[in-house]
Amino acid sequence: MNLYGVRAVVLNSRSMRDADRVLTLYSKEKGKIRAVAHGVNKPTSRKRGAVQPFCHSDFMLRRGRELDTVSQCEGLDIFPGLWGDLEKMGYAAHVSEVVEALTAEGEPNPAVFNLLLNTLRKLESASDPDLTVRSFELQLVSLLGYRPHLDSCVSCGNESLSPSAAFSAENGGFVCSNCLTGAGDGLCSGETMAIMRLLLSGEPVKLERLRISARSRDEMRRVMKKYLQWLMEKRSRSMHFLESIMKYREK
Repeated sequence: MNLYGVRAVVLNSRSMRDADRVLTLYSKEKGKIRAVAHGVNKPTSRKRGAVQPFCHSDFMLRRGRELDTVSQCEGLDIFPGLWGDLEKMGYAAHVSEVVEALTAEGEPNPAVFNLLLNTLRKLESASDPDLTVRSFELQLVSLLGYRPHLDSCVSCGNESLSPSAAFSAENGGFVCSNCLTGAGDGLCSGETMAIMRLLLSGEPVKLERLRISARSRDEMRRVMKKYLQWLMEKRSRSMHFLESIMKYREK
């Protein structure tokens, strides 16, 4: 059949000609999809609200030779709390950008879809959006087969990583002090390693109850930035934007 329906999150939306937009969707049923939404830039378009970035919407799509076409769509979750907060909007853009970069078209992964949607919902009301996103990043790479090795040295197997170790993005895990020469993206404290293991464990974690030092937050941010850059083969534009916001607020 030429028509098919999906429930999807809009990862990206860019203009094509005057009134059309090309959407990148991540759906539970079909994985990543690219589709054209004709006429949605017009103020009178009834589809306009459902095709904005981060929106969770029902889509009826028509198959095309290169790009499918949006026939109908209805917004389910618009996430006004993300659009009303510049920092949270930046985190949501980063989450969407990472999913878009690390997934292939036409390869569904319901667990990734659920993680994406739940993270956007958590971000809207999160008191600690930075930690929410660190948790998302670790769980996402694990679901996609890039689970970092955090329990022992990825090089020699040494389980004695404390009091500090370095994370090697290239090798996908921590490196002990004996194997550190020429490897690692900076030292991580024992606290940082413990928090990363907790976030990756799959155990229910109430993020708002965790008390994490500023040092560990910085270390986790640096580790995941380097690891994602290695996997994506490019820098996250959204994370660069967030870093600019943080530096501005520190002035």
